[in-house]
Amino acid sequence: TQSDGLWLSHFDDRPARLFDGLEHIRATIILSVRSDRGADAVHSTTYNRWYTEARPHLFDTIDLAPLIRVKNIPRGTLPKIGPRPALAVLSRMTEQNTLRNSLARSGTGKVHFHNAPQYWVRAMDFAPYFWNERDGEQISTQVKTIRLAGVDDASVAVAALNSSLFYWWFLLLSDCRHLNLREIENFPLGMARMETAAKQQLSQLTDELMKSFRRHSQRKESRYQTTGRVIYDEFDQKPSKPIVDKIDRVLAEHYGFTDEELDFIINYDIKFRMGRS
Repeated sequence: TQSDGLWLSHFDDRPARLFDGLEHIRATIILSVRSDRGADAVHSTTYNRWYTEARPHLFDTIDLAPLIRVKNIPRGTLPKIGPRPALAVLSRMTEQNTLRNSLARSGTGKVHFHNAPQYWVRAMDFAPYFWNERDGEQISTQVKTIRLAGVDDASVAVAALNSSLFYWWFLLLSDCRHLNLREIENFPLGMARMETAAKQQLSQLTDELMKSFRRHSQRKESRYQTTGRVIYDEFDQKPSKPIVDKIDRVLAEHYGFTDEELDFIINYDIKFRMGRS
């Protein structure tokens, strides 16, 4: 009630940091103007990432957008929205029902996901290999599981959670480090209204993607004081980007995205996700 709006700027700590010399800190800078009018306008940037050489120009490239009231945004969340196409994408998405409506505690369809993404969300229809000297073979504590009614629905969910669209949704709402059930349950996938042909396409793409995951995985070994020797599978998801793009095209048709909106999603954060090369 004592300010005339808020302006929120969001910054990652990789690949470069906002404040050199400090620990890795993801930061939001909040600006406000003191006023008795009590206006509630809120503007927000996207989740900014940059390489060190771009630091002198960082604040000149900040793009603030007004936050709009949309459905299915968890209470207390301030979306890192950024440029105009993002507003249109969010508006179209949130016309759909959330993934929460498709989850089933005792369902036969399982989806495993890694709960600490960096540049890729990894969801699988199989549990990745993990073994440690103390406990033997088991699911890693960083891999969580959700259930859907059947394997067909789970296959659609696997495709959607690996999409660039969901990666953007994750960064939009989360702390950008931990993938929690909140982001998954509130994802407006609209599975009940999805065309059968789209579900079949997504299921086929899930099969392709899982084969690609396995093909581009390596078995690694480490040692930790608490668990001793650890053996696990590490996945390189960059070679699978063409399959992910196909998933996003199917989802774009489902949501009714324009070509500009689809291009925004497919290329979102691409230089950081794919690397300088």
